[in-house]
Amino acid sequence: MKEFIKSFYKNNFVYNGTEKLSKLTIFFIILLDILIYSTLNLGIDFQTRVLNSPTVTFPYKCRDVINSTNIDDFNAYFYSKDSYNNYYYDDNYKEIKDSLIDNRCSISNTKIEEVKKEHDIKQLIIAQNELLNSENKINNELYYIKENYNTVLFEKLSSQNTDKSIIKDNLTTQNVKERYVTYEKELAKIQKEKEDFYKTFSESKSVKDLISYVNDNNVQINDDIEEANKAYSLKIELVTLLFLFPLVFGFFYLMKRYLLKEKYILYVMFKNIFIISLIPTFISIFSLIYEFLPKIFLEKLMQFFYELEIPFVVYYFVIIIFVFIFAFLIIKVQKRYKENNNKLKNNSISKVESYNKNICNSCGNSVDFKTMNFCPCCQNQLKIECRFCQHKTIKGLSYCSNCGQDISI
Repeated sequence: MKEFIKSFYKNNFVYNGTEKLSKLTIFFIILLDILIYSTLNLGIDFQTRVLNSPTVTFPYKCRDVINSTNIDDFNAYFYSKDSYNNYYYDDNYKEIKDSLIDNRCSISNTKIEEVKKEHDIKQLIIAQNELLNSENKINNELYYIKENYNTVLFEKLSSQNTDKSIIKDNLTTQNVKERYVTYEKELAKIQKEKEDFYKTFSESKSVKDLISYVNDNNVQINDDIEEANKAYSLKIELVTLLFLFPLVFGFFYLMKRYLLKEKYILYVMFKNIFIISLIPTFISIFSLIYEFLPKIFLEKLMQFFYELEIPFVVYYFVIIIFVFIFAFLIIKVQKRYKENNNKLKNNSISKVESYNKNICNSCGNSVDFKTMNFCPCCQNQLKIECRFCQHKTIKGLSYCSNCGQDISI
């Protein structure tokens, strides 16, 4: 397998031309690679964004409303938003997405707007803050009296005049209890106002209508979201591969074509483009394989063998499966490699390299091109007679080693 990979790489991805690339040529090839990679990503982005994804059909705001446990609280963020469309304020595909939103999410958004029409959310928040500030102020006063009553009063009570204040706000031994009771009554009043204030919102018609709608639909919507997520994961990878495969095969075909035609500059250019196109392709293939893995089945199978206290059996099955899969792939790839290798034997690049290394172009064993006419291992002919000077010259090379005439014509 190692030798196969080395040979495949050598036959397809090694630049063997005598022509050298200039620095400017290399710069433009790198620039082309960057542009191609960026364009591929833009194409993938467009293909996947225009798909009816679960985040479009069921936007996160809709999910938050459906799964919210505080719909009756006007502090929930979806009440404070001025508009549903603000959720996509920086989205280049907004118009497409708006047309694909699930009808139930549109209804929930409409009901939120009805709540906001019935109640001025901003004014409710302002009124709430005023009540909370008043409540905090009274709580602070009560806390101050409690703390100081226990420490200061008993220290100074025996020696103090009845009209002399013990602590701030002219609290004396005569009015401290009266002031404390007054604060408690004010606190109870504010807490009752706050309770009624919240109840006014939570028991309003629009809020009850929204809560009822959410309770009736949240289970079904969540089930649909789960199914949509599963389908979308497969759909996005398949669409990505459908976009990439024609490009990958096209670039590989052009790379191979220019290699066989010995047009090295174009070969190098398309080889780089081919490799660049493989990056997102492999990522998408691995993602697709991961999606098809029977995760739940494997988990239950492992759990079953663990309960039987023989979990190692699972690894036997895994080894057998891997052996069958890779044996099939290796046999197929090796067969294709042999076919391609036979085609490349007649390529002048391969013959020049064999001549430089003193090896047979057919079997790869060492030969001496100066003294041998045939390979002693495979009978491959090494020399032929030049039709111009009738002297022996190297077979497969373009020019006669004796007279220099072009013998490839």
